Amino acid sequence: MEEGAGMQEHYRRRSMDQARQHLARAESEVEAAQRFLAPMSAPDEEKALERAVANARTCLGDALETLRARTW
Repeated sequence: MEEGAGMQEHYRRRSMDQARQHLARAESEVEAAQRFLAPMSAPDEEKALERAVANARTCLGDALETLRARTW
């Protein structure tokens, strides 16, 4: 039984590491997308998009911070 629990822990850690990597890449991609948006001169639709991208970055950052703070 102990071996099975060890394998489950291994897969859980691996999954969390993969999630962290995906979130970090997503955060980088959203940051890059945000650079293309110019909220000062944009129409309302583009301003809404800029806000959505900024909110996405915040959510991704929160998710990454949660993973980093987790003790294994």
